Amino acid sequence: MSEKHLQTGDVLPPYSGKLRVFAMRFCPYAERTVLVLNAKNLQYDLVFVNLDHKPEWLFNFSPKGTVPALEYEQGKAIFDSNIINFYLDEKYPEPALQSADPLRRAQDKIIVELFASVQSAFYTAAYNAQNLQPEMVENYHKGLESLQKELVARGTKYLHGDTPGLVDFTLFPFFERFEALPLIGKPEFALDKAKYEALVNYIDAMKTVPAVKSYYLTAETHAKFMESRNKGDANYNMLDTSDVCCMRPRKKKE
Repeated sequence: MSEKHLQTGDVLPPYSGKLRVFAMRFCPYAERTVLVLNAKNLQYDLVFVNLDHKPEWLFNFSPKGTVPALEYEQGKAIFDSNIINFYLDEKYPEPALQSADPLRRAQDKIIVELFASVQSAFYTAAYNAQNLQPEMVENYHKGLESLQKELVARGTKYLHGDTPGLVDFTLFPFFERFEALPLIGKPEFALDKAKYEALVNYIDAMKTVPAVKSYYLTAETHAKFMESRNKGDANYNMLDTSDVCCMRPRKKKE
């Protein structure tokens, strides 16, 4: 699979008949949907797009120009990772990624909602460090402490249970990127195992899940992308090997 990010002027690849996801390789929200598709063992195509120079056709699938977007039939799509993933779990019910208990489903949604302040602190630290405030770091750690308490209280390997579920695949893409923050000069965001033993063990367990393992990128790789973006020239194609492939999309003729 090519990891080239298509941009303004590039042609939309032909539709193969499979589910098709429009994504950006370093986007945690797009990763959420990829992980759910993997967990469901669904066949799908990935089209990566450059979010600084968006292809014109992206807006046909995602009116806001955001990723992920899921083309479920040719020319028909839905967007937003949460909307897509709830759709996938209902459309393709095996394996089920949500609890059968309505209360537990609600509790899982609360976990995701409360995690928003942690995500916000991450984005500021990673891409807007000049505006990072001490209370943001404090909120980051408060959020992690709360999540760790929930893990301990549930007493299961994953938040979903003995196997990972939608709540786990929703949170993990951010944990994958949190590990890059100390590498770009933000040691205050490190997850000290002495303080976060249960949480670190949970993250390590998630890395071994086949749905995650096939898409996971190292902290060093995420750090390189963050640094390139902060320099004003995000290196979207740093993982691309399509130069050796005859299937590279061609640009429109002028």
